[in-house]
Amino acid sequence: MPRWIIDGRALMLATLVIVACQRGDSAPTRDTAQADPPRPSLITAPSRAYKVVPLSSAGSIAGTVDFNGTIPASLQVSNDPSCGRPPTNSGVAHSGTHIGGAVVWLTDIREGKTLPQVRRFELTNDHCTLDPHAQVVLTNGALNVTSEDRVQHLDRFINVATGRTVALAPFNDEGEVVPLDHTFTEPAEIEVICDLHPTAQAWLAVLDHPYYATTSASGAFTIDGIPPGKYHLRAWHPALGVANDSVAVVAGQPVNLSLRLIPEAAARAAPIRVPRTGPGGGFVAPKPSAGADSAAADSARQDSAAADTTRGALLR
Repeated sequence: MPRWIIDGRALMLATLVIVACQRGDSAPTRDTAQADPPRPSLITAPSRAYKVVPLSSAGSIAGTVDFNGTIPASLQVSNDPSCGRPPTNSGVAHSGTHIGGAVVWLTDIREGKTLPQVRRFELTNDHCTLDPHAQVVLTNGALNVTSEDRVQHLDRFINVATGRTVALAPFNDEGEVVPLDHTFTEPAEIEVICDLHPTAQAWLAVLDHPYYATTSASGAFTIDGIPPGKYHLRAWHPALGVANDSVAVVAGQPVNLSLRLIPEAAARAAPIRVPRTGPGGGFVAPKPSAGADSAAADSARQDSAAADTTRGALLR
């Protein structure tokens, strides 16, 4: 390949890294021109904030998530030979009809137990796939996006309800980390795609409460510490569909349920994309936050150092 093409690509990605990292509190970007069409979201902004309250008594919900139908052997397959063979866990984990890797949560709970102190989550580029395929991220938590590949990636985080990009994470080599701190500030459904490898896809359920679970490989889940009351329960596996149920929780008693996934509408399963002018095209970093706190400043310093390392690798 001509050297001028390689240098041009390196300069383009280096520019994206600089743009993504010149900010005060995280690595988000702002969609300025090329938003995708909005889609129905499984997660909407609540009418009131979640409140921590003392629990004198509580109940729990346990059960399984099932699917009747053909389960795909692989979720993400890239035709880029430099990506190598997809990892062995690239398919849907399951035991018979019981589905692993499904996210389960209460959609309407507004008070209860405290949130976990550790709110750090991870998303990994691995052989041009994104792992995990679906996960919960708590609002105002930190998502570390990493790459195990020796190929370029440009991960785009899209708010499904608005179609707008909320963050952009560029990578040039294995071992890199892009921390997204103070990026996910309100409940939302976020789709993650790679501009350079379109088959790579992942999903984030951004929640502001601790009442959620991810099913095990055998399809089982448990949510505990629930105040007595009536709730709406939802299960979701992006490749297979959604299940909804209502449940009455009684103090000191477990509730057992079996949730069955129903395939989603084509508008959500295969969304229409707006053509991009190029990787990362149409996006700029927001201005630094006024009065950024110390944690934000630490994040900015870490991101700046990561940007310097990446720029050096690109321009060697």
